[in-house]
Amino acid sequence: MTLRLDGASWQRWVAVAAFGATAANFASIAASHALLGVGLLLLLLKPSKIRFPRIIWPVLALMLWTLVSVAASDEPVAALPQIKKFFVFALLPLIYTAFRSTDACRRAAEAWFVVVLGACLLASLQFVQAAVKAGALDGGFYRLYVDDRVTGFYSHWMTFSQASVIVLLALACHILFSERRRCSGIWIGSAAIITAALVLSFTRSAWLALLAGGGYLLAIRRPRALLAVPVLLVAAYLAAPDALQQRVRSIRPGENQARIVMWRTGLAMIADSPLVGIGPERAGPLFSRYQPEDVRQLPPGFYGHLHNVYIHYAAERGIPAALIVIWLFGQVLLDLRRGLMALPDRPDDRRFLLHAGVCATLAIAILSGFDVSLGDSEVLGAYLAVLAVAYRGIPGGHSAAAGKR
Repeated sequence: MTLRLDGASWQRWVAVAAFGATAANFASIAASHALLGVGLLLLLLKPSKIRFPRIIWPVLALMLWTLVSVAASDEPVAALPQIKKFFVFALLPLIYTAFRSTDACRRAAEAWFVVVLGACLLASLQFVQAAVKAGALDGGFYRLYVDDRVTGFYSHWMTFSQASVIVLLALACHILFSERRRCSGIWIGSAAIITAALVLSFTRSAWLALLAGGGYLLAIRRPRALLAVPVLLVAAYLAAPDALQQRVRSIRPGENQARIVMWRTGLAMIADSPLVGIGPERAGPLFSRYQPEDVRQLPPGFYGHLHNVYIHYAAERGIPAALIVIWLFGQVLLDLRRGLMALPDRPDDRRFLLHAGVCATLAIAILSGFDVSLGDSEVLGAYLAVLAVAYRGIPGGHSAAAGKR
């Protein structure tokens, strides 16, 4: 029995799969990947209709160089998790093919806002429970909490905070630039709740990413207000509870010796194999081989990866992989900047989508300096989803098609 769909039915079902896969990405990775699989099968039914945003080229280059690194690895089978992660990149053609109008992109983004709002409400409840538990144990809240923080719908606080900051910045762009502002009060309230949950996550890299994205938006809308930011940050710090002040102070290098050891070890790996790296998924197992000689006892921390995309990818896949990641970020910023320059200076859903793509890229570039953010399927999925709709906002389209546009 052959499944036959006319063009309109096929397009509708592809849109349903894309909508479900992206919304579920912020709540259930299993559901998201199941719907992504359905969407991918639908795309394969009509390959001539598949559309790719222009950013597909650095993505394909990263996948290809990863395969080169796998071939050169001493344990190629160990790289299987990274090969399987190629599946997540199917979100790019699925979303870009499914959502052909800015209205469809906006509706999908609004669904993401709602799901992440739910995750942040749950995270706030988790924070209250953690505070009560710390009080019951009569222990220091900070010490107990930093090792078991809020996660929302996710399995780890880093995933929660990184995905949430990407969506929060997209929501801010919606509030500032979208042409449909009927529910602006609701969205502003949602943004406040998500921001509060991010503060309660105690995730420093997410705070820095939010600061960068917020600074970009402020520079666009109120550039003079940037002068007040340092004063406001100092005032917020002084007014914050002691636990938050402790978390801010912990950004100092002296309090992050584990990451410094990881980065030094990564540089040794790069020096040993600069072209193809030591192999995907090999940084953890081979860590002790490259550990600095002056480090006899490792500081407390997780040493399964190197907590920096640029160093980690260069160590495991070679310097070209890290350069491709930088190419990806740079290409996105260049394309979206050109798109923004081509738009009239007025509220427009396309302007919202393009600014959301810029903010997401600034955020992920900063997050990548402190974690292997692109290696987290939920975070990668969130970033790819924002990129796909952002490229739909470019006037005239920036796409590579399997057939004619």
